[in-house]
Amino acid sequence: MNTHADRLQAVQERISHLVREYGTLRRKATELEAEVRDHHRKEEVLRARVTELERENEVLRKGRSAGGGTTDPGTKERIDELVHEIDQCLALLKA
Repeated sequence: MNTHADRLQAVQERISHLVREYGTLRRKATELEAEVRDHHRKEEVLRARVTELERENEVLRKGRSAGGGTTDPGTKERIDELVHEIDQCLALLKA
């Protein structure tokens, strides 16, 4: 009889272990799902920022071409800053 009792005890211990492991894995899955949602939100923000910067860059380029090539001081620097910021956003999206 002792063998059946030992087996039953082993099965109960294994079930308890599996239940604890399941709980741990569920918590981890929930954390990962929250992290994924957070990354998606950040990606949306970065994509919106890239779109905004591209529009602003286009306006500056059109302004430069409409002005016959003469621009206000600092316009080229501002365009370079915008291009750099767009590149940074794209790099973050790829990361």
